Amino acid sequence: MLIDAHIHIWDRDMLPDESVRNYLEPARKFTEMYGDIFDFYLDAEIPFSDYDSKKEGLDEMITYSGMDKVVVLATDFGLINEGRMSNEEYMKWLYDQCQSDDRLLLFVGVDPNRKNAVEMLERFYDLYEPAGLKMYPATGFYPDDPRYEPFWKKVEELGLPVTTHAGMALAPLDEKYCHPSFMRAVAERHPDTKFIIAHLGGKFHDELFPLMEACDNVYTDCSALQGWTINSADIIRSRLIEAVSRFPDRVVYGSDFPLYEYSISASRFVDLIRNTDLGGERNTDALLGGNMARILGI
Repeated sequence: MLIDAHIHIWDRDMLPDESVRNYLEPARKFTEMYGDIFDFYLDAEIPFSDYDSKKEGLDEMITYSGMDKVVVLATDFGLINEGRMSNEEYMKWLYDQCQSDDRLLLFVGVDPNRKNAVEMLERFYDLYEPAGLKMYPATGFYPDDPRYEPFWKKVEELGLPVTTHAGMALAPLDEKYCHPSFMRAVAERHPDTKFIIAHLGGKFHDELFPLMEACDNVYTDCSALQGWTINSADIIRSRLIEAVSRFPDRVVYGSDFPLYEYSISASRFVDLIRNTDLGGERNTDALLGGNMARILGI
């Protein structure tokens, strides 16, 4: 079974307006200085076409990359700057997208800083029967803060695996919260919960392996490695080999679709992985689906 553990389906209305303005600001300044030399589609208020990605764009990716299942990760941006669509509305919209296709598995998004975070998580669980939970610490929380222990206890009680962002984040988000090391106390207190650190830890990659060595319930995904193709595909291969050689049963495949489709498509990323020596076919199959199938219990 092939599983993409890290994809997104967005709607422009769920994006915080402040974030969109920040993304567009360099283009606005360029236009002020040099005129309309390039069409940045400023009136459309979509910073990149990737950020208006709906389900329709998934079918081709799933077909060409050969995926049997894809995990759709939601993000709760509401406490940063409520978008035109509330988190409640976005989760219902996203659930409807996933309900129409049994290949799509929903990880709901809840910010533990919400006063009703535990209640919201319970409600989403009852309404949508999610496959897991997506966390985005860059919205303003340290995962290991004791204030969130009731939330983590509820996650454990519900039996939800957790994918958490690690690495870079742009204002008004703050990457200071996105160090993998902040997950250690949480993982140690909740050994029955499986935690997936996204992007091989991103720019805080050096913290990932010590965390995984200390906590055997911590996994990682390889999403966003495609960003290295601008330098060399060899960097992608070396990062994959390093991770899989140390933790062959705890690295999962993720494309971060649709963010890298224009630089290296998901199907090309899968081909690159298949053509990389990861220590045998077993390790390759585990990375491309086996490990995530075990996490999800499918």
